[in-house]
Amino acid sequence: MKHLPLSGIVSDLHSSDPAVRGQALDRLANIGGSEAAGALVLLLSDPEPSIRRRAVDALVALGPVAVEPVSRYISNWQGPVGTLIPELVGRLGLDSAVGLLARSASDRDPESRAAIATALGRIGGRAALAPLLDLLRDLVDNVRIAAACALGEIRDASTVDALMDELADDNPAVRIAAATALGQLRHPKAVELLARVSSDDPDPEVRRAALEALRRVSVQAVDPLIRALASDDLSERLNAMSSLLEQGKTAMIPVAELLVNENSSVRASAAEVLGGIGDPSCIDALAGVLADADAHVRLAAVSALGRIHHARSAELLAGALADEDPKVAAAAANGLEAQAELALDPTFKLLSHNLVEVRVRATDVLGRLRHKGACERLIQGLSDRVVWVRVVSAQALGEIGESRAGPALINALSDRDPVVRAMAAEALGKLRDYRATMPLLDRLKDESDLVRACALRAVGQVGNPIGAEFLLAALNDPEPDIRAAAIDGLAGLRVTRALPRLRRMARPWPLSKEPRIVKQAAMNAVELLEVARMQEEALPESEELNH
Repeated sequence: MKHLPLSGIVSDLHSSDPAVRGQALDRLANIGGSEAAGALVLLLSDPEPSIRRRAVDALVALGPVAVEPVSRYISNWQGPVGTLIPELVGRLGLDSAVGLLARSASDRDPESRAAIATALGRIGGRAALAPLLDLLRDLVDNVRIAAACALGEIRDASTVDALMDELADDNPAVRIAAATALGQLRHPKAVELLARVSSDDPDPEVRRAALEALRRVSVQAVDPLIRALASDDLSERLNAMSSLLEQGKTAMIPVAELLVNENSSVRASAAEVLGGIGDPSCIDALAGVLADADAHVRLAAVSALGRIHHARSAELLAGALADEDPKVAAAAANGLEAQAELALDPTFKLLSHNLVEVRVRATDVLGRLRHKGACERLIQGLSDRVVWVRVVSAQALGEIGESRAGPALINALSDRDPVVRAMAAEALGKLRDYRATMPLLDRLKDESDLVRACALRAVGQVGNPIGAEFLLAALNDPEPDIRAAAIDGLAGLRVTRALPRLRRMARPWPLSKEPRIVKQAAMNAVELLEVARMQEEALPESEELNH
C-alpha cells in the first residue's frame, strides 16, 4: 500500500497541466529516496523549462540516492545536453557522465559548452582533461573562461602549458581565469611568466590575479615577486612586497636593503612599503634615497616620510621642497602638511631660502598648516620683492584667518601687481573684517577685472550692508566675470531684494541671454537667498511669539 501514493504522483507527471506536474515534483522531492529520484529524472525532458530547472535542483538535493537513476537515465541521452544536464551531473559529481559531456563539448550553443566545462571541472579526473583542453581553445570567451576555471579545480600538472598560453589571450577575463588556475596548480614552471604578467599586463585586474597566483605557487616565487614590484599600481607593489614580509617586523631590514636595488621600480616600491609600515626606524634608510637619480624613487621616499609622523621626517621633507622635480616637491609639501606642528620650524627656515620657488612652496605650506604662529612671518612675506611670494603669502594669511593680518592685507590691496591685490582681497573676504569694507569698495574701480571680481566677492563675505548698493550696481557691468562675482557677493551678503533681478538672469535662453557662468551664479544665489528670505519672514513671527 505504501507504493500507491507514489504511483499516483507518478501518473501526475504525465499531466498536460504544468501546475499539476510541478505539484507532483514537489511531493516527490519531499518523499525522497531512490524511487522518487527515479521518477524525478523523467522530468529532465519536460517541455516546461521551469519544471526541468526544479527537477535538477530536487535531484541534487536528494544527493547520493539520485546518482544511480540519473546515471542510467542519461546513458541513453540523445541530442543536445543544454545547460541543465551538465549542471546536474557536475553538481552530483557523476563520473559516468564524462563521456556524454565529452561528446557534447562541440555543441553549437556556447552556454552549453561553458556549462559542460564547469561540470567537467566539478567531476574531475584525467578523462575530463582532453575535452577541457579543447574547450580552452574555444572561440567564445566565456567558454574559455569556464574551461580555465575547471582546469584550476582539477589541478593536473599536465595542463600548465595550455593555461600559460591563455595568459596571452585578448580578453582580460580569460587571462584572469588562466592566472587563477595556475595559482591553484602551484607549479613552479609558471612562475616566470606569472611574474612577467603581474608587472607588464595592461589590465590591473589581470596583474592582481597574476600576483595572487605567484603568491600561491611556492617559495620559488620570491625572486619573481621582486620583479613584480616594477608595477605602476601601488596596491600591486604592496601586495608583492607583502609576500616578502611574511616574517613580520624583522623583514623591515631586508626591505630597507631593497632601497639600493639596481631596479628603480623595486627601490620605489620598497620606499612605499616602509612608509606603510610607518616605523621611525625606517627614516634614515629613506633619507638615503632622497638624492636618488630617479625622480620616481625620490617621490616614493618623500611620500613615505610624509606618513611617518616624526620631527626627523619633517626636517627631511622641508629639504625636499627644494627638489628639482615639481612632483617630488609637491609631495614634500603634502607630507609637511601631514606633519602638522612638527613642520613649522623647518618650514620657517625656508622663508629666507635663496631659491624663489622654495620660498613660495614654504609659504604655501604654512598657509595649509593654518597655524596662527606663522602669521607674523607671512605678513613679512607680503613685502617680499618677488611677486609670487607676496601672492602666496596673501593666500596663506587668508587660509589661517587671523584678524591681526587685516591691516597688512589692506595695505597689499595697493600692491603694484594685480594678482597680489586680488589675493589680498580674497584673503580679506575670508577674514570677514569690517575694517576692510572701504578699501575693498575702492578696489571695485581697479583696472584689473581679477581684482574687481575678488573684491566683489570679498565685500559679500565681509558682510557689511553698505556694500549692497555697490554689488547691485555691478550687475550691470559689461564683463560676465564681474557680474558673476557681484552675484556671489549678493548671495554672501544675503541681499534678498536682489531676488527678482537674479531670477530673471537665471532664466533659460532666450528669456535670459546671460552666459553660462552668470546663469549658474544666479541660480546658486537664488537658491540661497530664497532660504534667507524665508528666514527673514519667519523672524517677526518668532519675535511675536516671544512677546
